[in-house]
Amino acid sequence: MKKQIIAAAVATSVSAIAMADISISGNANYEYFAKEDTTGFKTNYGDTEVNLFVKGKTGDTTVVANFEIDEAGTAAAGTGIDVEDLYIASKIGDINVKAGDFASGTTALGGEIDNGSRAVNKVSLSTKVGPATVGYHVSESGGAYNTDGAAITASMNVAGVDLSIKEQSDSYTLMGAKGSVAGVNYRIENWDSDSADSDVLFYEVGTKFGGLNVSYAAIDADAASLVTEDDSSIFAQEMASASAAPKAGVDGVNQITVSTDVDGTTLTLKAGELTGIATKQDAAFYQIAAKRKLASGATINVSYDDYETHDITTGSTMTDTQVFEIDLSVAF
Repeated sequence: MKKQIIAAAVATSVSAIAMADISISGNANYEYFAKEDTTGFKTNYGDTEVNLFVKGKTGDTTVVANFEIDEAGTAAAGTGIDVEDLYIASKIGDINVKAGDFASGTTALGGEIDNGSRAVNKVSLSTKVGPATVGYHVSESGGAYNTDGAAITASMNVAGVDLSIKEQSDSYTLMGAKGSVAGVNYRIENWDSDSADSDVLFYEVGTKFGGLNVSYAAIDADAASLVTEDDSSIFAQEMASASAAPKAGVDGVNQITVSTDVDGTTLTLKAGELTGIATKQDAAFYQIAAKRKLASGATINVSYDDYETHDITTGSTMTDTQVFEIDLSVAF
């Protein structure tokens, strides 16, 4: 009898989950670092992170809650459970509505320039107007909604080119174009600030030569404090540090990337430099990485970084740092 009751309870629970259309997915990774520099400093350390993505859906409405769990069981500052995204996406007639706490990614318009930090109680409205998608976006700041910081966006495809624009009144106009011509992929974005000497240009071009994927990417800023993206999907060394603090004395970055697959292992070489302002030296860097899917379902990525310290005045000695990293990750 007890077994029948338990079986009925389990069946009811499973049925309720199925009817609610709830899904849970995620990923996890462990990173080991060995670091040293030319001053004689040496250290090795690790980092563990688990991400859980919870999604509930009913009709045209979706609820999302994404959690980051970092360094569980430690007392270190900034560790524990962080709610990465928390929002509702729905429709009101022909208008798409997304409301809550969420951030834009690095592939979004301006994603390699601005860190797209998570906005609190952000509301995004979008709809189709002919071939274009237009939107209005506003978020809460300082405990209130400030419409002066609201942005209007528009995007459309013209002859195979994805064109987009974002306008924030009295602040900036961001324009982008993305597409492919004769096998060459390109992405170009220009941050046109309403303030003097505060513009930023980002571009990337890439193509394939035989079995090699080759690309070149660069950011050129009018000043050293304008780029805040600190989790780039492209650059091995970025113009911003942790917590999106712009790197002092750096007003640009350029990098060439070459990658290929060898027997199921992806090999990647990145080489470039952080360009210094007039009184600072350029800081060169390179990264070699090998990434492979394991039979167990996990993925291993081994990389070696070598980079010079930025913000060093002209004529001064630069410190060279080497970092060896092993990253074991899995998605579920």
